[in-house]
Amino acid sequence: MIRLKCHCKITSLFIECLKITTADKETKKLLGSCKNQCPKQLPCGHRCKETCHPGGCEGTCNQKVKIKCPCKRIKKEHPCSKAREGQIVVDCDQACKDLQKAASEMKEAEEKAAIEEEKRKQQAELEAFEKRLKGRRKKNRRNNETEVEETLWQKYKKYIMVPVCGILLAGATFYLIQAN
Repeated sequence: MIRLKCHCKITSLFIECLKITTADKETKKLLGSCKNQCPKQLPCGHRCKETCHPGGCEGTCNQKVKIKCPCKRIKKEHPCSKAREGQIVVDCDQACKDLQKAASEMKEAEEKAAIEEEKRKQQAELEAFEKRLKGRRKKNRRNNETEVEETLWQKYKKYIMVPVCGILLAGATFYLIQAN
């Protein structure tokens, strides 16, 4: 018996020497297979669907994939190989377009409502601010009205007192000079 790794290099196989030496190319291919699914990845990212085989994997993937329209409402299944080549395109139908239009109108209405609400808030804030300012002005007016007018003495006392103090100071200085 000979121990060999299968084509995918995962499983060890024990095969009789006589079978390997007398087998043709196709039989050797079958004997070298572990009969499990091939673990190799195809270029699309899916796993190869064939049983363990020698060489590279076939490039076409027949696994079904879902393709959606641009608005993601319609879904259709197609083979992966055709989807990767770009042969299949799913377009939106009239229902999709109607939904998109309704959604855009709803979004515009929401934006408009948000702008209106913002304007209302700003207006209320402005009115509250103006109301506070008017209240302050009234307080200032009351203070101005309650001020007492100065009397004649209060208005002119500095003009009278400065010369009088100057004369008294000059007199005191003269008296001190005469006394010495």
